Amino acid sequence: MADPTEGLHRWARLFGWTTLGGLLCGLIGPYGSFIGNPISRICFWISVFWAGTLILWPSAMGALRFAERRGLPILFMMVGATLAGCLPLAVFAWASCSLFWPVHASGIRPQEWYVLTVILAAPATALALWLEHFRSLDHRSRWVSAGPTRAAEGSGRLPDHLLELVLCLQMEDHHVRAYTVAGSTLYFAAMRDVVGQLGPRGLQVHRSWWVAHDAVTGWTGDVRTLELVLSNGLKVPVGRSRIAAVRAAGWLAPSAGEGGRALA
Repeated sequence: MADPTEGLHRWARLFGWTTLGGLLCGLIGPYGSFIGNPISRICFWISVFWAGTLILWPSAMGALRFAERRGLPILFMMVGATLAGCLPLAVFAWASCSLFWPVHASGIRPQEWYVLTVILAAPATALALWLEHFRSLDHRSRWVSAGPTRAAEGSGRLPDHLLELVLCLQMEDHHVRAYTVAGSTLYFAAMRDVVGQLGPRGLQVHRSWWVAHDAVTGWTGDVRTLELVLSNGLKVPVGRSRIAAVRAAGWLAPSAGEGGRALA
């Protein structure tokens, strides 16, 4: 589980960036807002950017986590989450504009509010994700200097100090993401070799997932959508061909499932 202070620092940075964005838009006055005085323009745009932070960031990160768990295209999920999040944000922008400049707000049709919101929010969300998620992942990741051939041969390994700390592994192309209670780190390695390093500590429950025995706290779903609930809050999908092995490991006890029910 990630450090709570890092989450607070991230929110502080996000609001810092969005305050700056709102200040710049307030000074420029896009979308006809230049009709207002500078103070009202700045207040309007900062409120819109703050609302966008509270709506779009959780939506985008939720879509990212869902895509990672389900093996779905990340870009597709992120675009969908952004477009969906722009709906309530457009409503907020309309309501806020109506408070500051009711005549101007009444002259803009609902679909125009949505399109204008997407035009501004989509690049802002992409920039925030790059600054606060993907770039920070690159900084935290341990990249082994090796070409595609070495990656296919599985020359990468986990550091020895992680072998007793890993809760689960997730395969990402030619890399393996190792989750611990402190968060996750990406390693340049082959899944089969890292699983070999860990030995009998757990099971590979899916083509892209390995789980440690002591990390499982419950399960949810059914034979078509079975997921293991881990101590760090992750839900890991279980492949249908691996359900028997998971059941043999004792991870599907009725008391651990939803409402104490047994898996059919």
